[in-house]
Amino acid sequence: MVKPTIVFALAGALLLAIGIACGGASETPAAPAAPASQPSSEQQQTQQGQQQAPAAAEPTASEPPTAIPTVVATATPSPTNTPTAAQETTALGGRLRIATIPPVQQLTGSWLGTTTSANTQVRPFTDPLVHTDRFDGSLVPGLATSWEANEDGTQWTFQLRDDVNFHGDWGAFTAHDVLVSAGFIVREDAIATDTGLFRGLFGDNEEELATNIVALDDNTIQFNLKTPNSLMDFFAGAQQGNLFVYSKAQYEAEGIEQLQLKPAGVGPWVFEERTVDVNILYSRNADHYRRSPFFDEMEYVLIPEETTRLAQLQTGQVQIGEISRELHTDAQGSGLEVLQSELPSIQVAFIIGGVYNPEEAGPCLAEGFENCFYQADEPHLDPKVREAINRSINREEINRELFGGIGRQHTVWGYHPALPGYSPRWTEEFDDKYGFDPELAAQLLEESGHKGYKLNLLLTELPGVPEMIPMGEAAFTYLTQIGIDVETEAIKWSDYRAKYYRPGKTHGTLAATRGTYRPADITLRFYNRSGNAGFWRTSVDPMTDVLYDTATQSVDPEVKAQALRGFRLFVRDGYGSIAPNYKATGRSPCQNGTTRTARSTTATASTFCAV
Repeated sequence: MVKPTIVFALAGALLLAIGIACGGASETPAAPAAPASQPSSEQQQTQQGQQQAPAAAEPTASEPPTAIPTVVATATPSPTNTPTAAQETTALGGRLRIATIPPVQQLTGSWLGTTTSANTQVRPFTDPLVHTDRFDGSLVPGLATSWEANEDGTQWTFQLRDDVNFHGDWGAFTAHDVLVSAGFIVREDAIATDTGLFRGLFGDNEEELATNIVALDDNTIQFNLKTPNSLMDFFAGAQQGNLFVYSKAQYEAEGIEQLQLKPAGVGPWVFEERTVDVNILYSRNADHYRRSPFFDEMEYVLIPEETTRLAQLQTGQVQIGEISRELHTDAQGSGLEVLQSELPSIQVAFIIGGVYNPEEAGPCLAEGFENCFYQADEPHLDPKVREAINRSINREEINRELFGGIGRQHTVWGYHPALPGYSPRWTEEFDDKYGFDPELAAQLLEESGHKGYKLNLLLTELPGVPEMIPMGEAAFTYLTQIGIDVETEAIKWSDYRAKYYRPGKTHGTLAATRGTYRPADITLRFYNRSGNAGFWRTSVDPMTDVLYDTATQSVDPEVKAQALRGFRLFVRDGYGSIAPNYKATGRSPCQNGTTRTARSTTATASTFCAV
C-alpha cells in the first residue's frame, strides 16, 4: 500500500463570512494552545480535560462570567504523531506530483507573501519552531522542544533542538538562525502577513528587532515583546506561517538573493528548483529529525484551470489534485476517492469593503492618496445595506450545490464554537439576524436609499478552495435580485491584495477570502476599527478599539474571552461582514484505494484528489 507522508498544509488568515469550510472530522476540536509555562505531568492531565470543556456561555447581568481555562502547550508531541520505525526508514522512490491552483505569491522567502503562500511553498523545505497536532489542533514541539512565557506575556523563551542540520553543507541549526529568520519578516521589502505584527512586537527594522529577540545560547531563543501578547507560540508556529527558519550561515555567505534561489532549510523536503507559473520541485531529505518522506521527489504542478487538473488526475499525470466538490462525482467515477481531514481546515468569507474608521480619512488624504479609507457616502457604511447583503445570500443552497451538503453552521465570523468564550446564543440567534430573506433584503435596501448602487464583486480564488469563484458567481445572482447593480471583476488574489485591501481602497467591493481554524483574537487584526494598517475594517464604533487592545494584549484568559465576546457582538450586530454559515466537517481530498494515508503533520489540505 502506497503511503505518502506529506501532502500539503494550507494555512492563512482566518476570515469567514459565508463560513463554508472544507474538511474536518471532528465538530468540536480543541482550541489552539494559549501561552503559559510548560506544565508538569499532573498539570498536563488536568489541561487535557480542560481542552474538552464546553465553551463558556455569554454572561448576563445576573450571571457572573464563567472562568475560561488556560490551555498550556504540551512539552512532547502527541503519541499519534510519533512515526514508526518503518515510517522513518522506508522509501518508496518515485516522484509525487500534486496539481494545485497557483499560490498568491510564488516565492521561497516567507517574508515576501501571505501565510498561505509561505505554508504551501516554504514549509516543505524548512520548519517553524512550533507544529500543530493534526488530530486535535494543539500546539506541539517542532524545532522548539518547549517554551514558556512570563506572567505578563512580554517575554517568551523557547528551548531548541540540538540535533538538526541544514540541507547541504550549511551546518547545525541554532538560535542564531531563528534571529536572522525573524529579521527577514521586518525587512523593508517584506510584505508578509506578519510584517506589521512583528514590527509592532519587536521593531521596525532588523537592527531594532535584534535588540528584542536574543539568542541566549545556541539552543535558547528569547522573544522580548514591546507589548504583551498571549500568542507568541502561535506566531512561531506552522499554522501562522511566516516565521520559518533559514540558514544564517548561507545568508551571510551568499546574500539574500542567492538564499532565495537555492534556500537551505531543515524540512523533510529539500528545495531543488521552481519555474514561475509552472512547477516547484523538492527532493527527499533522508535524515529529517521528525520523519522522512516516502517519495524521492515531490512536485507541485501549478495549473489554474480546474478541468485541466481533473484531466491530469484521470490520466495519471498527477497523483493528487485540487478540484471543487462539484467535480467530485466525475473524479470518483474515474476511480478517485475523497480523503477526509482530521481537523476543520479551510473556512471561506465574503468581506464587505469600505467600512473604514472616520478618523482615518485625514491621514490618508494628507499622504496624497485619493479615494481611500473613510468616505462618508460609502453605501456599505449603512447597516441596512450590510444587513440586506447578508439577507440576500442563500447559504443552504451554496452549501448544497457547491459543497455537497457537508457543511455545518458556523455562526460568528472567525470564532469557532470550540474556542474559549463562544456563546451558544450566537447560534440560536443566527436565523433571526442573518437568515435568508430576499424580500426583507430588498426592503432594507430601499429604506437605505441605496437601491441600485454599484457594487464591484471581485472574483478571485486561493489554493484550498476552488469553490471561491463559483461562490462569487452565486453571490452575483443573489445580490442582483435584491436591487444592487453588481459588476464583476476577475482578479488574482495577489492583485486584489495590492490594489484594494492593503492600500485601503475596498470601497464598494465584495470579495471572498479564506483561512484556517485558529485563536479568535488572531483574526481581530484583519477586521477592526484601528488595528494594523493594511487590513480590512468592518466596524466604525470606537468601542471596538478598546476591545481590540484588550483582546490582543491581555494574558488573562477570562479578560480576553470577555473582550472577544464584546468585539464579536459589535461586528456581528453591525453587520460588518457577511455572517458565516457553514463549516464543513465531511470529506474533502480525493484519492483511490492505493494511496489512502496521504497526510501532513498538521491539518491536511481541504480539496485534493489523488490517484
